[in-house]
Amino acid sequence: MKDRYNEEQARFNHFETKCSKLLTFLTGVIGALSIYGGYAKDKIFSLDNPIEVIIFALFVCAVFCVICAWGHALLAIKIGDCPILPKSREAAEYIKESDEEDRNEYIFNCHVDTLDELASVIDEKSKNLEYSYSELTLGAWAIGFLALITIIMEIVK
Repeated sequence: MKDRYNEEQARFNHFETKCSKLLTFLTGVIGALSIYGGYAKDKIFSLDNPIEVIIFALFVCAVFCVICAWGHALLAIKIGDCPILPKSREAAEYIKESDEEDRNEYIFNCHVDTLDELASVIDEKSKNLEYSYSELTLGAWAIGFLALITIIMEIVK
């Protein structure tokens, strides 16, 4: 049970690391989109013809998707109660004073209960991280189409 608990703690740390890296990346993407929006504001926010409306819609879609991805990454990395094994004085006293059978049963139950709680927390992080990646993918498609249309328009000019 101790090894299984250590595995779940390692899995928890793995998700925390992924979340923090994704959050850093998404913050950079939001910054880049903001810079691009400021630099190309005349092209993005000019709605004189259908192509310009499509460019505007793609830009808004990309920004929306990336911001949603950032929000889900924040939810995934949210610091909450990370379930840990009991560490109170009462628990230590009980373990010290109980007989071997009761002690083993208590330690086993502590591990099982903590593993259940930890698995639930990790699953919630996983779900938010999956949403974040999906939204990032949609944002990347919107940015790709935006870039393609922009390049075609520059070539055609």
